[in-house]
Amino acid sequence: MAKNLYYEGIKPEAFDQLKNKLQTYGIKLEANNGSFSEKGVSGRYDYNPDAETLKLDELTVGFPASMMVNEDSLQARMDELMVQHGGRPQH
Repeated sequence: MAKNLYYEGIKPEAFDQLKNKLQTYGIKLEANNGSFSEKGVSGRYDYNPDAETLKLDELTVGFPASMMVNEDSLQARMDELMVQHGGRPQH
């Protein structure tokens, strides 16, 4: 089941750090908004630097990523990562 996640308090520096961290998982975020589909993880994202919000929509996990994580565990990892960078989960 696809997840929709929303975070507040994401400063531009934190979003850059987040993009770097996600790239280590094979997920590349090229701009402030768009979509991604890498190694079985897909979804859409929209980062608003003025409001310091990040929205992830239709986050799904398929093969091969599903061998290691599911949507719930990916959400938990994303929440932890966002909190480490000053963000606040709003779901």
